[in-house]
Amino acid sequence: MSIELESVDSFRDRARRWLKEYLPRTTDSSLGLFDEAVWARHRTLQRILFDGDFAGICFPKEYGGQGLTRAHQQAFTEESLGYEMPLALNVPTLAICAATLLELGTEAQKRIHIPAVLRGEELLVQFLSEPRGGSDLAGLTTRAYRDGDEWILNGTKIWSSGAYAADYGLCLARTNWKVPKHNGLTLFLVPTTAPGLTIRRIKQVTGSTEFCEEFFDDVRLPADAVIGEVGAGWAATSRLSTNVRRWAAPPPTSAVNSPTSEAKPTHSSTWPAPPDASTTPACGRTSARRER
Repeated sequence: MSIELESVDSFRDRARRWLKEYLPRTTDSSLGLFDEAVWARHRTLQRILFDGDFAGICFPKEYGGQGLTRAHQQAFTEESLGYEMPLALNVPTLAICAATLLELGTEAQKRIHIPAVLRGEELLVQFLSEPRGGSDLAGLTTRAYRDGDEWILNGTKIWSSGAYAADYGLCLARTNWKVPKHNGLTLFLVPTTAPGLTIRRIKQVTGSTEFCEEFFDDVRLPADAVIGEVGAGWAATSRLSTNVRRWAAPPPTSAVNSPTSEAKPTHSSTWPAPPDASTTPACGRTSARRER
């Protein structure tokens, strides 16, 4: 039995009234760099959106979202302009990592982590680049080997934006050295509190410490930490890259208000960009970063 969706006009009116009652207007103090206080504030804002039924507008209902369309998201984006929004959760948590998890994750992974993301309880980042890797991501040397029902992860990652504030990282590692380099990779979901994982912030000449490097020393992961399939990490990473490009693409000016538009707002925390908005979420953009 199909369920009739709320009309866009009705949704817009509901959003307008809710925003006015529950969210503050943006001020200069709510903008700027993402320090610890900002991360905490944006988690709170995300929870407010969730409790108001405005988080994950295009996420499926079974994973805590609203199950609505791009047109609904566009309406919310327009109405929320000028209100304080949880920008810190946009990229990479919602737009890139959660979108990829929704596409490739197991049912258990999706039911555990996506609702937690939408409630502001989990932040996700990417652990991809390596100190000596350059542009050859497939040539990475971070490695994982199977030990019974666990994987043991060793190596180093770098240029991970906001990793110090994250709860999980999507980490690409080599699991097979006997096949061509693109075929021997696996993507893992790694808790940032795992024993053996050290996250160190990198201080740049500007004083910024947003980027991090990570050291994995015999980090043990359960077998179900794999995202997608063992040995299919390159394909999984390609999905991450697709979501990065979709987020970063300039909006088509003639289609900004179209339900099929992939235009991205600069302030909303829930906008949908992936190809099927009824099943795949993304969100608005924040400041540009080297690795998301």
